Amino acid sequence: MHSPLRLGLAVLLLAFAACGSTTPPPTPLPAPPAPLDDHDAFAGTWTLDKERSTAIDPWRHLSVEIAVDGEAVILKRLWRGTREGGTTMDSVRVVPGGPAATAPLEQWPDNRHLGAYLTGDSTQTVTAHWADDGRTLVTEVEVTLSIQQGTKPIRTYTEYRLSPDGDRLDVLQLRSTRPRPVHYVFRRADDAG
Repeated sequence: MHSPLRLGLAVLLLAFAACGSTTPPPTPLPAPPAPLDDHDAFAGTWTLDKERSTAIDPWRHLSVEIAVDGEAVILKRLWRGTREGGTTMDSVRVVPGGPAATAPLEQWPDNRHLGAYLTGDSTQTVTAHWADDGRTLVTEVEVTLSIQQGTKPIRTYTEYRLSPDGDRLDVLQLRSTRPRPVHYVFRRADDAG
């Protein structure tokens, strides 16, 4: 018995030959990565590949630590080395597909030359879900910032996309106040060299 894909390809080749065209048929798309049922593949420390990422100035280093604890995911971002030499970390434990989680923020490290700062309620509210057959963790973060005109709620949509071989993490980020996305490329810390 022949597979439907092979039969379809054979019909396409016969049709191609019958029309006398010299243009080859299109190359079939590669198979998508297998679904990822074990989210432990995300676990580990990831180091920013600065050459392939959106600039993070005034910060000099960024790493992400991901832990999986049952259904929960713990995300920690460590920003290091501003011109003043400071560091800051934000961390949240969230259950993808579960209720929103709240976590404190000591500062808003995503602030780059904006004049926007945390309000007195220095917390973030985070929801998450899995996408792309478990190969992408999607988060939405809400935080209220203080700006010159008062306060403003900010929403940040982030995708943590794991490569098929598990050695690269692409982080794509859209913010409700920024028209252009941010793209960070991370490598496993033990592979970053």
